[in-house]
Amino acid sequence: MTRIKIAYALSAALVLFVLYFGSGYVFFPQTQTGGFGLPVMPSEGDPILAVKGVRDIGTALVVLALLLFRNARALGWAMLALAFIPFGDMLIVLTHNGSVAAALGIHGATCALMILISALFLIRPAQNGQ
Repeated sequence: MTRIKIAYALSAALVLFVLYFGSGYVFFPQTQTGGFGLPVMPSEGDPILAVKGVRDIGTALVVLALLLFRNARALGWAMLALAFIPFGDMLIVLTHNGSVAAALGIHGATCALMILISALFLIRPAQNGQ
């Protein structure tokens, strides 16, 4: 399997994962409130959970649109820019006495995966003689 095919497969898996948990924040917030990593999460009726879910779904839809158009360069740059979201979530959890395991294992790992995917799309192999 080529580097680009691996990047497309990882991107598709990431889209499905983000759609899954983003939808959970919108439609079933009671199942999602403990998984973010903060010591205190809003109650299940708090609209901020729906805001987070909509943000996640929107992010996944951007990546899905670029996947459907099969534009590897645009997808690589978008994935790199969107990696700021889980990076920011990681910093929020770490700076608000949240779970270090969740900060690094959920948000940090997602950020790292997105940077890896963007590298797979953006790094071009060296040409012969150059």
